[in-house]
Amino acid sequence: MQYTIETACPADLPAILEVMRFFNMHHVPSAEMPVLDIDRFFVARLDGKIVGAAGYTMLSPTEGKTTLLGVNPELSGLGIGKALQIARLEAMYELGAQTVLTNADIPDTIAWYKKHFGYLEIGRLKKIHSFGLEHVDHWTTIRMDLVRYMRERDDWAARRESYLQRYSPHPLSPWPPLIINVCPTGMIPTRASTPYVPLSVDEIIRDAIAVADAGAQMVHLHARDEATGQPTSDTRYFERILTGIRRERPALICCVTTSGRNWPEFERRSEVLLLKGAAKPDMASLTLGSLNFLTGPSSNAIHTIERLAMCMRENDIKPELEIFDSGMINLAKYLERHGILSGTKYFNLLLGNLNTAAATIGDLSHLVAALPEDSVWSAAGLGSFQLPMNVAAILAGGNVRVGLEDNIHYDAGRSQLATNVELVQRLVRISQEFERPLATCAQVRSMLGLRQQQETA
Repeated sequence: MQYTIETACPADLPAILEVMRFFNMHHVPSAEMPVLDIDRFFVARLDGKIVGAAGYTMLSPTEGKTTLLGVNPELSGLGIGKALQIARLEAMYELGAQTVLTNADIPDTIAWYKKHFGYLEIGRLKKIHSFGLEHVDHWTTIRMDLVRYMRERDDWAARRESYLQRYSPHPLSPWPPLIINVCPTGMIPTRASTPYVPLSVDEIIRDAIAVADAGAQMVHLHARDEATGQPTSDTRYFERILTGIRRERPALICCVTTSGRNWPEFERRSEVLLLKGAAKPDMASLTLGSLNFLTGPSSNAIHTIERLAMCMRENDIKPELEIFDSGMINLAKYLERHGILSGTKYFNLLLGNLNTAAATIGDLSHLVAALPEDSVWSAAGLGSFQLPMNVAAILAGGNVRVGLEDNIHYDAGRSQLATNVELVQRLVRISQEFERPLATCAQVRSMLGLRQQQETA
């Protein structure tokens, strides 16, 4: 509901009194309220109808006094009363008021004035007419320091906003912009399992461009041998993929794999980190431990992890820290403690593999709670766990990893094959439903401390 706060006009008097009728404050003229100075009234309008009003008067050149304030009770909680109060405080301040007096008889109203505007009780005043609460025979007189309020309100609002961001759950605190990281190819999907997996250099480039246009800001890249369709660490493929993407979408963040799933040797895994110019990766995956997949093990000795991390550091490439279990976070802290990792860290939390952390809210929460300071995290669910973990991450204020590397199906029943673009589009729709904004590539680069690239139109 959108309301407006406006200066009242004489024709508004009947509607103002009608609002005051809810609170038995419509007896005007009376001994309590001989006349209303409409020139010093504000009204709240909703769909053209007056739903609230508040007035004031000046008792002296330096002291103002509020007269009436009322809002249709059906609209309680929308902030209309506070907006009306602020409007009349600003008006009195412009006229030179330094203090403001208010009379009230409802305990909750008195507490509201104290909480939001710093009023203090200074006395009581006998009622002389049936006005307000009939069983209360007096007004409680309260006073505020208007100069102090006007001087401190911006600082107070900034402190409140900072507190909300630090301690309050979303969406009470602002959502951070969402990062969508797409893994389009991986090492496992084949043409036999899905016709939609991009395997050739041109196909991977096309999919990267398509998911970027759909809302993704990051791609996690694997290469395939064009003759066999098998995974390869050959940097000639990566060079063509990276330069092709950069030519069309230079701002898109490109992360290359250094996986030990098919080859454990440091030399093969690190070769892609030495690419230069337009082929230089922004980021590179770093799996922080060995693990078993159904198709075989991924071997990651601590010594190899350290060497890969140091090679990334030497070549100004941000590690994409892949976490399958809590022990891998322990290693991240070890690497940071020894200066091998530093600054903002980006974690991919991958859940649902048979031999590592399960894809549950509890497991996700446990991993997130274990992350070190200055961490940005994304969550992925393997197979049919992809969507639940993605949604959990969006709700928790984290980010998402999605793509055919992790799940080739669109639905949990595995009846519909997905495309990378469809998976991104679904997450964009979900984030929009939660009113969570998408990050821009420039924002992600700033968040992660990556070098900036020019955005495309």
